[in-house]
Amino acid sequence: MSQEPPTFENDESVTPTPTVLDVEPSVILAQHGTVTVDWKAELAKAKAGIEKNPKSAFWHNQAGVAYDALGDFEDAVKELKLASTLDASNPIDDYALYALYKRRGMHPEQREVLLNALENDPKNPFGRFEFAFVLEKEKRWADSLGEYQTAKLLVASVKGPVYIDPRGNPYDIDGVREEVDKAIDRVAKLNESAQHQK
Repeated sequence: MSQEPPTFENDESVTPTPTVLDVEPSVILAQHGTVTVDWKAELAKAKAGIEKNPKSAFWHNQAGVAYDALGDFEDAVKELKLASTLDASNPIDDYALYALYKRRGMHPEQREVLLNALENDPKNPFGRFEFAFVLEKEKRWADSLGEYQTAKLLVASVKGPVYIDPRGNPYDIDGVREEVDKAIDRVAKLNESAQHQK
């Protein structure tokens, strides 16, 4: 199911904002490891988009994703932060930053961008699950347990393997479904143990 971006026929001052659904299918498949993408070409495409529309959060996001794929962490972060600033109500850029920070083990940054994303969409089961994990790493057992339980309730309300946020961004939630009960059991035991030590 593909959405057509809005058209503004006689208004050249308005540039339609592409959604993640407008991304080339090859890029989405590359994220799942099923096709090979020429990331230098994708970066060139993103830079051309930025040149045409420097305030396009979409193109800055695409540049960030390409820089990340090419191993340029600093430029990836710079572009994704700019995308997040340009379209602050869209959580997808914060989740992309979260993924970068998580791979680098940058805990305070992970926490900050997850809170930003959840402020925009508190019903995202993926975000809740990941925030629970951050709290677990902080040994905040009761808070972590609460977030895992919220993630479980939210994921149960989603039909299929993908949660779609209010902006149309897709999130694969099969991993949340598979891991949330184990996480709840693990953190419940840790929380109980901590309560007995008081």
